[in-house]
Amino acid sequence: MSSASPTVTELTPLACLDTQNKGVRIALIVLNQPQSLGVLTVLWEKAVLKAVTDGGVNRLHHTTKNNPESWIPDLITGDFDSASSENLQYYKDKGSEVICTPDQDYTDFTKCLQLVVQRIQEQNMQVDYIVSVGAFGGRMDHVMANIHTLYEARSFTSTPVVLLDEVSMACLLAPGKTVLHVQTGGEGEWCGLVPVGGTCQHVTTTGLKWNLNDQPLKFGELISTSNTFDQSASGLVTVETSEPLLWTMGVKVP
Repeated sequence: MSSASPTVTELTPLACLDTQNKGVRIALIVLNQPQSLGVLTVLWEKAVLKAVTDGGVNRLHHTTKNNPESWIPDLITGDFDSASSENLQYYKDKGSEVICTPDQDYTDFTKCLQLVVQRIQEQNMQVDYIVSVGAFGGRMDHVMANIHTLYEARSFTSTPVVLLDEVSMACLLAPGKTVLHVQTGGEGEWCGLVPVGGTCQHVTTTGLKWNLNDQPLKFGELISTSNTFDQSASGLVTVETSEPLLWTMGVKVP
């Protein structure tokens, strides 16, 4: 690593699921995957902006069918090749803003994220995290596209973007030093550092069972999966990386 002092970022990756932390404010994006009502309830209560992408409209309506009027999103976006016209009209009639985004060079998630960031800026909202729920499972190419969106997001927002479901979370760590607070009680037993975007030449960690000491992470050589936390580290993990690096860990459903 360079001898210059690295940028230090503080993150609590599962602050969005911490029911004791009432001060965390999120923007929520619901994707087109099956949704857990327990996870969705906690996120919905913390969300100052709620958005849904295309087929996520059907997932949201199905998951909340016992009381749909309490689950009206602020924004619905997509090319609308997946959302049912009935569900789309229902939310539109209840006041949701519906925006068609036909550009096929970007995924529905990326286009929705861009609009969410735009709304945050326009309305001068205080948002600690942008959380996308339903980011894993289903088609592998969709999962990889969601991770790709994390890399695209670096060009238009400094707000941390978190991918989440009831089993896993992931976020992209910027070059420099990140202090991760992992003592909310919602963390699972496993964690990992995955160099999805290319080789990370220099990675140093503390707070893990198997730490890295200025080592490269590269597919075909070394990646840090199935790692876990050092129980003597007081709920803190530090990661210093020379390139963007994917952090992922297990989630306990609240």
